[in-house]
Amino acid sequence: MGDRLVLVGVGGIENAEDAWQRILAGATLVQGYSAFIYEGPFYARAIHKGLAARLAASPYATLAEAVGADNRKATP
Repeated sequence: MGDRLVLVGVGGIENAEDAWQRILAGATLVQGYSAFIYEGPFYARAIHKGLAARLAASPYATLAEAVGADNRKATP
């Protein structure tokens, strides 16, 4: 769908790895709610730092390049 569709990854995003997997699957936005309630105000910082580390270790130059990367690999 390219830029014509915005997918929001919602539910079960407890850490940066969960968010990263949603992004690779095609989510352009991720929403963490319950984990924020339980983890507190530093939850967003932990997600941000974790995503930055995963991006730095990945072959992608930007987070936008990572969006949907798993789907592109699966399509011939």
